[in-house]
Amino acid sequence: MNQDAERLIALLSGRGIDVQKLGDLDWERIIGLAQKTGVASVLFASLKAKDVTPPPPAAERIRKIYLTSAARNTRIFHEVGKILRALQAADIPVIPLKGIWLAESVYGNIALRSMGDVDLWVSRSRLDAARQVMHSLGYSSRSKTNRPQALQDALVGETQMFKTNAPMVELHWNVFPGEWLRHTARIDEQVIWQRTLPPNRENMPRLSAEDAIIHICVHLAVNHQMSDAALRTLVDLDYARQRLQIDWSVVVRRARAWRVSSATWLVLQTLADLFGDPEKQLPLSDLAPASLRRLILRRFVPLRLIAEGLRISIGLKRFIFLLALVDDPVDAIRLLRQAFFPDRIWLTLRYGLQDAPAWRIYLQRLWHPLRVALQREI
Repeated sequence: MNQDAERLIALLSGRGIDVQKLGDLDWERIIGLAQKTGVASVLFASLKAKDVTPPPPAAERIRKIYLTSAARNTRIFHEVGKILRALQAADIPVIPLKGIWLAESVYGNIALRSMGDVDLWVSRSRLDAARQVMHSLGYSSRSKTNRPQALQDALVGETQMFKTNAPMVELHWNVFPGEWLRHTARIDEQVIWQRTLPPNRENMPRLSAEDAIIHICVHLAVNHQMSDAALRTLVDLDYARQRLQIDWSVVVRRARAWRVSSATWLVLQTLADLFGDPEKQLPLSDLAPASLRRLILRRFVPLRLIAEGLRISIGLKRFIFLLALVDDPVDAIRLLRQAFFPDRIWLTLRYGLQDAPAWRIYLQRLWHPLRVALQREI
């Protein structure tokens, strides 16, 4: 890890460094890295809590970043409030996820958690009704090239909604989405829904602390392959373990039962490596996979790249990493087979062949593994 990353993590975690030795350029690089990784507002709060004042130019820069985040998130929360009220009026239960929930329930200050979009969980039976509510508020849906809407509705479990001058909103009916989880995990989301905690002061239910921890870990390890905003997510977890009442034995039990213990371990181990585990709370030994897989996974996620910019989200490297994350070897074989010889429902929905004749589907089944090999993208 380079010196700027070490200093940033030390300041975020409360570990002491000699700030008197930091010059203007040092502060500018640290703040720039914090801004790049989405933790600049948290850095502002950490410095303020420790009564550390950077040189005037750096202090002014980080203050402006914080105020900009506060203003932007205030607008986001105002929009989210309108959406939640409209969904409630339509008798559609909804559970806020990730950034919205973290900013309010974990950080306790909406300015501290940067957000690129809004994630809301609705039941699958109410998804169409929820989309109609979003349409009435001026939102429209848009599908990705490699994720037709039919595929999202049937398997992916999310709909992206857009409106001018508003955050993107993702309506989820599946909070553990993706082909990796569909073929390797055993998660009963209905049970998770049923044990959501009682409504908070805004009459919104939320995930239990243990489910939320696993959800955050799996989202980072599986859906983002420890890339993109990894440091921001680790800061989320650092705040969550300090401010939530977490039964770590329940985390272990559920992660094992759901077959996501390796993914959960990798994220929590990285958290401990960067931010420490002074109270020995994290159940790392109870979640850890066998030594060989630990070695493989750690080689994919070198600590020096977490803050500097890890990228394993495309290509063959990504797929090997995801294979190494699978708890059960039989599930890993199933995932490998699915990558080259997908099941009929995925194949037809992915390529828009729902009404195609059998011969056309057969040709696509032959072409798919060749396409994977040629494009080196699984």
